[in-house]
Amino acid sequence: MKRVVENCLGAAFACSVLVLAFQVPATAKTATKIAEQAQKAAVVPDEGVYQIYQNHSWLWGKKGAGFFAVKQRQFDAWTNDKGKPGYGDGLWFIPGGGKLCWRAQWHGSWGVKGSMTCFEHRQAGKVIYQRKAPDGDWYVFERLKYGDYVTRKQNRVKAKL
Repeated sequence: MKRVVENCLGAAFACSVLVLAFQVPATAKTATKIAEQAQKAAVVPDEGVYQIYQNHSWLWGKKGAGFFAVKQRQFDAWTNDKGKPGYGDGLWFIPGGGKLCWRAQWHGSWGVKGSMTCFEHRQAGKVIYQRKAPDGDWYVFERLKYGDYVTRKQNRVKAKL
């Protein structure tokens, strides 16, 4: 029985390596294609960037989320990066050229740290491309979720810190 399990595990490992070997070049090729498409796409006008983010939450999976309130351009977020919970609060703004930025104070077990983060946006038809400025990789940007999906979780994180 032990030998059968070992053989199955060995075969599964070999298949995994083989699958990854074929996926890596395909992923690189896809990333290159997206980058080329994004470079050809038009810069999203300031009003378009505003429409994308106003009163929307950007969900970062289990790692956190950010909410872009219209009122006073308030930016609120929570994060759980590498198992370390934290939260951020600050302002979001549109400096032009298809960019959206936020300046926030991040609070966590590490203390308080200020930072500014910016993203660039381009559009071709209905497809919006995004990358972290100044030189992140382009990717197809998923739409944000309308409403505040941050404050409740942010308040729980604040209470624990």
